[in-house]
Amino acid sequence: MTEFAITGLEPMKPSGWFEFSVDTKPPFLVDGEAVYKHALRVGGHVSESEWREIKAESDLAWLKYKGTRILSRRMITERDLRRKLTDERRPTAAREEAISQFKEYGLLNDAQFAADFVRTQMAGGPKSRPYLRKKLREKGISDEVARESIERQLEGFDEVEAVRKLARKKYKNLRHLPTTQARNRLINFLRSRGFSWDTIRQAIEGIFKEDEEPEY
Repeated sequence: MTEFAITGLEPMKPSGWFEFSVDTKPPFLVDGEAVYKHALRVGGHVSESEWREIKAESDLAWLKYKGTRILSRRMITERDLRRKLTDERRPTAAREEAISQFKEYGLLNDAQFAADFVRTQMAGGPKSRPYLRKKLREKGISDEVARESIERQLEGFDEVEAVRKLARKKYKNLRHLPTTQARNRLINFLRSRGFSWDTIRQAIEGIFKEDEEPEY
């Protein structure tokens, strides 16, 4: 059975991590748990299978460490966390295991991310469902999760009334303009939030004269 002599176990940053070296193999980082679990010490020996086991455990431990730091700062999507962990250049299996554990622990939850995102977006003013779906898709949220989250958060939401309030508020800054110009700017503003023409038409009733048509 092949054995390797442990030639180095140097403390490294971040605290609690060590550079583990054996003869004929490239060094890699291990955490304190691995050091104690496998009784690692300079001058000791590990077999080929033990070395592979330590390497696999350490890859997973490192990705969990990096992922925890990322998730402690802000909630992100599974897609974005996967991208960040891919940059760590660890085996795919370790990365996917880390992601699976984060999901199991409830630290990574696309449905929760989508719900929080929708609430934040709506707090800044009403947005249309197509607009929200597009933004969530850009974040890497699946269409199914996005749709469920949007419908749950917008339950009982009166879109026309919300857009009417938004339109009247916006119009206060446009009243100095000629009517046609003000109308077109208001319509374009509401369209930028993804609202349909039918919703916009109902929302701006009473703001402008009925016989004036928007210019396209």
